Amino acid sequence: MCFRFCGYSYSCGGGGTVVHPILASIVNSFDSLAVPFFFIVAGYFFFNRIEKLENEAQKKEYAISYLLKTLKIYFVWSVVLLPSRLILSKSSMLGVLLKWFRTVFFIGDAQLWYLNALLIGLILILILKKSKINDTWIMLIGVVFFIAGIFVQKQLDVASVNGYAGFWKLYYMIWGKTIKNGVFMGMFYCMLGTLIQKIPQTKTVFICTISAFILYVVGVYFQYEWRKLLLPVVSVLVVESVIMLPLHIGSLGKWFRSMSTLLFLCHYIFVRAFECFPTLAVCFPEGIHKFMFVGVSAFLLSALLVWAGNKNKRIRWLWQ
Repeated sequence: MCFRFCGYSYSCGGGGTVVHPILASIVNSFDSLAVPFFFIVAGYFFFNRIEKLENEAQKKEYAISYLLKTLKIYFVWSVVLLPSRLILSKSSMLGVLLKWFRTVFFIGDAQLWYLNALLIGLILILILKKSKINDTWIMLIGVVFFIAGIFVQKQLDVASVNGYAGFWKLYYMIWGKTIKNGVFMGMFYCMLGTLIQKIPQTKTVFICTISAFILYVVGVYFQYEWRKLLLPVVSVLVVESVIMLPLHIGSLGKWFRSMSTLLFLCHYIFVRAFECFPTLAVCFPEGIHKFMFVGVSAFLLSALLVWAGNKNKRIRWLWQ
């Protein structure tokens, strides 16, 4: 979540603010880690928990429970963002709802594409595991789809939407002009989470992480294409380094987990508010003012929900 806000603060700072290219590259590099970090950590904890269960019945029960819980959160917050679509759209109610159902099923509204891709990625991996395909082959399949996704995105960027035909037109109708989905990203990065346990926890990891990140910043600064292939390596090393840090937050752990989840879910409500209510843009122009409004508002709403959840546990279904 900190990576996401780091990138968002930079993007909001464009209103006349001059940012040094090197600083911009560093911030953009942190921002790029947000997506892989989320999937790798989710995959790490999901499969780590499954491996510790004794029999297949328990593993199946946990997997179904996890997927249903994630699906519930995903659908609830998709509904939360629906009113903003109704306000912004010029189509009929039926048209808006049809587009919304397509978005929810295949893509994910705004930041919720993370959860959509996570669900699809985990389901694909579980299906392959059920088919008796070992982790090595599943990882290779994920790599193939990830590399294919890079080429697909490049092709989508080269041609204009009106110029799409055949496969590309069908792809655009389903997923839009992006590869942010469980097929190209979710499955690959979730499988990378299974590699974390196999990396030796030595001080060399920190050195490799710093070196790889610096190299990635260079790639971002000069816009080298190989940076896209380096990103998964950097992401795995960063996650491993974070796991190795001697952090002891004790009873605050549940609070931080709830707050980080709600910040992720809540912040786009206030981002979307600028589109729905143009007068807000006058009060909070592009730059630090907009970032502060979104950040502080999301934090206060998240803290209020956590407080309410402590008073009444039934409210926690919004994020747990």
